[in-house]
Amino acid sequence: MFTENNIQRIPLKTEIKTVLNSDIGIPSFSILIETSSRMSGYNVVIKTFITQIQKAYRDSQIQIITYGDSANTIFEFDSEPMTLKDSLKDIKFPKDKNEEAKLGEAMRICYNNIESNWSSDLMSKIIIISSGESTDDSSNDLVNILNLDNYEIYGLAGGNATKSTNEAVTDLESLLPDKIVIPLGKNPSQDIRVLMNGRANGASSSSSSNDYSIECPVNIEVYPHTNETKSIKEDLQLDVVIKTDGNTSLVPAGTKILFQACKYFCGYTIQLKDNLKFGEPYEETIKLEFKRGHKEKSQFENFPSKIFFKILLANQKEDVHEGYVELNISYFLGDLKSKYRCCIGVEGDIGNGKSTCLNGFVNLFNPYNQIEEYFIANRSSDTHVTTSINNTSLKEILSSKHCLHPVQESFHDIDIAWSDAWGFIDTDVPLKHKAEGKIHHGTKKDDCIISHVDERYCIDCFIFIVSVRNYTNISAMQRIEKKIKEVIALKITPLLAITFTDVLSKNQLQDIMRNKVAELSVQECNTFIINNYTEKDTHKDIAKDIQYLRLLTKAVQLCIIRKEKNEMDQAKGISNLSINDSIPNNSTPIKSQSSFFESSSSPSPVFFKSPTQQISTTTSSSTSTQSPISSSINYNNNNNNNNNNNDEPIKIINVTIDVIPDSNGTVLTSFEIESSSNESLYELKCKLINEIDPQMNANDWSITRETGSILSESRKLSTVINLSDNSDEIKLILKKKQRLLL
Repeated sequence: MFTENNIQRIPLKTEIKTVLNSDIGIPSFSILIETSSRMSGYNVVIKTFITQIQKAYRDSQIQIITYGDSANTIFEFDSEPMTLKDSLKDIKFPKDKNEEAKLGEAMRICYNNIESNWSSDLMSKIIIISSGESTDDSSNDLVNILNLDNYEIYGLAGGNATKSTNEAVTDLESLLPDKIVIPLGKNPSQDIRVLMNGRANGASSSSSSNDYSIECPVNIEVYPHTNETKSIKEDLQLDVVIKTDGNTSLVPAGTKILFQACKYFCGYTIQLKDNLKFGEPYEETIKLEFKRGHKEKSQFENFPSKIFFKILLANQKEDVHEGYVELNISYFLGDLKSKYRCCIGVEGDIGNGKSTCLNGFVNLFNPYNQIEEYFIANRSSDTHVTTSINNTSLKEILSSKHCLHPVQESFHDIDIAWSDAWGFIDTDVPLKHKAEGKIHHGTKKDDCIISHVDERYCIDCFIFIVSVRNYTNISAMQRIEKKIKEVIALKITPLLAITFTDVLSKNQLQDIMRNKVAELSVQECNTFIINNYTEKDTHKDIAKDIQYLRLLTKAVQLCIIRKEKNEMDQAKGISNLSINDSIPNNSTPIKSQSSFFESSSSPSPVFFKSPTQQISTTTSSSTSTQSPISSSINYNNNNNNNNNNNDEPIKIINVTIDVIPDSNGTVLTSFEIESSSNESLYELKCKLINEIDPQMNANDWSITRETGSILSESRKLSTVINLSDNSDEIKLILKKKQRLLL
């Protein structure tokens, strides 16, 4: 354990298991079957054994050679697997006494077939099913020829009426010195496992079974290279400590640990240059490079829950030891850092998963595997639980802990607060009061008090939690849409989280996303699928954590944009904390122009530089009532032709960028990022270059339209959008400038 004054590294969860070595390549199997009368009693067992080999190693190539008085290939490499069943009929044993077994001829055919049909750098496994007899003399030389690194020979010995099984094993061992030989038993699946794991059965194959072990002699511990939480878009650095286990005194030089690449990170290989001795661990810091170029959604979808690795021992090429390192989501929260306090509220009907979603957010900051509940949630039914406003901040949660996990010490730059509320009821206050910080922590549902402004409770971003069941309930959808429009009127971009999607098939979910989600005034890029934890879940699942992180990251980004805009407005002498402050009591509100979200068939959540909605209020700042009527929001459809650029909304724009590094017009990669409409093209370019490679020289690149026309980098993105057909997204080109040769 650790204390605050003595913080030590805590390893990530690591597991190792032993399997057949498949990393060397797809192995080929050559099965040589003695068809003398001595083996006739094993007809069914042999055919079952071959069928089981094919099932166990579906990607492998197989050849089958029978040998008696002659040797014949009855099933060749590259034959269709479905034809194997018919080929097995060609395994025939003579009815009369025929004891010819030309093993040497069969091995020569086997060797020639491997050389001509199979890549020599891949592993070839040769299985000889025999009574231990060979009636030609060429087999000894062929065993020596095949005794190479990429050839492995196994023996299955069968007894008969004149020879016991143990005698057959001994005889076959003399034909195949230093090879694994086991009795041909009645359980082919077990025989396969024994052969491939290198363990002989009982007293057989004493030369190999006593010395051969499949226990992994290596212990691996993996630690985050730093206890600082990092961005999900950074390279992953890990400290790997390699030790011998308690039963092994030495791991040979040349042993490799291969950390495998995935869609998100590149791979890395550690190779021991020297022998690893007991009590002398080897440590190396590895860097798994982040694969740049992910779109926002796929970036999170492709994030791995585990990093898989393989251990290839220099002295045991037969076995490969596979393992994985389980990633901890708490080390990937760097994108949530901000100089601002971000307060996020959830809204939705009773039982849709609001409290459960908030618990998912908070558990991102819980580096331990056990799920903790900070918000009261009933995840098993629609029973109403939350009866009062519950505001909880990350700093409050951490300060209440007796001691902190090392990574939690790095959360000091993350200032997030969450606000839980009861489900929608007809007597709810307008959401503007929550945005203004007038609904305080502890406010009761049945005694709702609109209090004075308290910045601690100002909601900067609203997430609407909507169950898929709501989409069949017209009144529920109307209630949700009304609340969403309240948020839009406050110049706050709403986010939508759809829950309980696990009850739907993939096609049903796609139908809802395509047809039903559009009924709500939320952009598609601001719509998220959330598979909440259920009452059966007691431990964290990084696949679910990634969904929470993606939604929370977007919410924090919107909070930051809102905070920055408020700072700019305050610098200009404009306060957006309360719209009421700009309207004197008993005065006639100024009529507004037609709002963007009312006139558009596909409304866009926007931020306005100045109020454009007709709003009136008659409520004082301290009123107590079960049905507070403190404000009304009216949407005025009168057109105002005196619109100017100063009244244009600040929007979140989806920008698709093709990166073209040469004059041939070849697209190296594509990005999809979100930018503010008031961002300059130069700022957009710098953001892109930082994503691709911070070492790139920004002066070597320019932003162009798809037509190739170069855009001035001093222009605001909004001036480019106005000329585009779609005001919510645009495609641009990041193109490298061509140098003139003098």
